Amino acid sequence: MIHDSPHLTIKDQNLLNRFLKRFSIDAEADKDHLISALSAAFSCIPYENLTKIIKSGSMVSPSSAMRYPDELISDYLKWGTGGTCFSLTAAIISVFNALGIEAHPVLANRHYGVDTHCGLVIVQSGTIKLLDPGYLLFVPTTVYHDKVSTVNTGTNTIELRPVSGGQKLELYTVYRGNRKLRLVYKIAPVDSFTFAKAWESSFAWEMMNYPVITSRVEGAQKYLQNKTLSLFSENGSKRISLSREEQMMCIAKEFAIDSQIINRAFLEIKKNGISTPTRPG
Repeated sequence: MIHDSPHLTIKDQNLLNRFLKRFSIDAEADKDHLISALSAAFSCIPYENLTKIIKSGSMVSPSSAMRYPDELISDYLKWGTGGTCFSLTAAIISVFNALGIEAHPVLANRHYGVDTHCGLVIVQSGTIKLLDPGYLLFVPTTVYHDKVSTVNTGTNTIELRPVSGGQKLELYTVYRGNRKLRLVYKIAPVDSFTFAKAWESSFAWEMMNYPVITSRVEGAQKYLQNKTLSLFSENGSKRISLSREEQMMCIAKEFAIDSQIINRAFLEIKKNGISTPTRPG
């Protein structure tokens, strides 16, 4: 067993089999094929904080509100929900590890804080590959110590630039000529305790006061933050302001999340009071 902590393992074998069946993935396929197929499968699961808002409202502490891999995958199959960077990263690692693929969490610093983001590295045949569900990076991308890696996502280019002798990795996005530094990974994997502490801290972030949902389908990205829906394609972008009712309909239509989840999340947001966002989640 590569990881044995509960937040990095999937316990229910039947649930794992249902997930694999959903995406027609053969667990006996070779590792290269499995890595690609599993990465593509998780790209279908939305980044969303509705489930995090709902659960944090019903639990007494952040640690009890963390959605472990079994819960995230079960909810996806039932409601079409996903998770935020920590729960998605944990779920991906758990499935990879269950199929004998070595994967570990890594933490990253964003402009507003240390260890405020995460991704995972896959170790295979002497190479390290990076995935980041929070940035919709679902193409396993080789990490080099001395040269830049780039990925064309269909809407932008993600650039991974090693710094500090390859111990850190800067992520830039390039969209229509606009290049921007988004975060810095610490490429050494962290243990489960350190990962869990960073995950718990995420419950205090401002993004818990409004919906943040994003996904990329066939090269086009949809990004909802509070009352603004942004649509990105290789040809340009469009921003649409939404009323509360339009927000709820948009989430159901554009992200295929069950209306029961949407209603529960908006009730929780209303109870807490919506603030005006000053930074992305």
